[in-house]
Amino acid sequence: FLIYDNRVLIVQNLSKTLDKGETIVLPDNPTYKNNFEFEFVKETDDFTASSKQEILDILYTVLNNGLDNFTFYCDQNYGTCVSDFKEISQDQVLLSTINNMVSPFNSYDKISFTIAAYGKIDMEIQKLYSDEEITRVDNEIERLITENLGNKMSDRDKIKFFHDYLINNSKYDQDRATAIENGSDIDNNSHKAIGPLFDKIALCSGYSDAMKLFLDKLEIPNYKISNTRHSWNLVYVDGKWLHLDLTWDDPVTDTGADLLLHKFFLITTDELQDLDATEHNFNAEYYPEAEKA
Repeated sequence: FLIYDNRVLIVQNLSKTLDKGETIVLPDNPTYKNNFEFEFVKETDDFTASSKQEILDILYTVLNNGLDNFTFYCDQNYGTCVSDFKEISQDQVLLSTINNMVSPFNSYDKISFTIAAYGKIDMEIQKLYSDEEITRVDNEIERLITENLGNKMSDRDKIKFFHDYLINNSKYDQDRATAIENGSDIDNNSHKAIGPLFDKIALCSGYSDAMKLFLDKLEIPNYKISNTRHSWNLVYVDGKWLHLDLTWDDPVTDTGADLLLHKFFLITTDELQDLDATEHNFNAEYYPEAEKA
């Protein structure tokens, strides 16, 4: 087994007999599916992979449709399919990229693959959010939208409302961030949308999850961007892709004072890099929309 955790990977090799009678079916009306079109991965209805890109598209489609398990196959003429898949499945950054492009409610906390020698690949997905958490967060975001957003508000103003609301009603979880830096952890929900919405604390992933769920609810194209140290949002608004980082707009101060900034509110990639090029580095191949922002 190869194990990859928080957002865990387990790979097992088996040899079995292929059941030629198996069919592959996606749900008719998947909940929380994004219908946005991205450049790096796309929805597919072909679940026999004949290239690396098709493997990536299958993984994205499975996660985007919120499935708990799925089976797909290697094309018999794709001789390096199993080895290519193993390479993909062991790439934490690559898998996290695909996770960033689906609803946090459909994203995985743990994912395992069983690979047969002849090219049948079974997936098992354990979601990051429980059903109870999904209902709670979804209802709260719906309440905030209903009570605060008017039909005449621009998308930019709607995003600013939620940006300011989250920052004014929560703070960065410095204690947990320090614990993680020191190789330990604190068991709380600051890494999920539960943190800023209910517990009033958040890590960068808590802020970016909450914002993505809000943007998804409004059907504004978006995804999360992440590297090994940080995550933030990329949003398509006013005809262009722009960066949005609530974490850096909610800074930790020496005095403990709560600040609300807009330095990282809907800015271009050049503006982002001028402000900070260290924590906000990203792979342009994985996030081509951000490269053009």
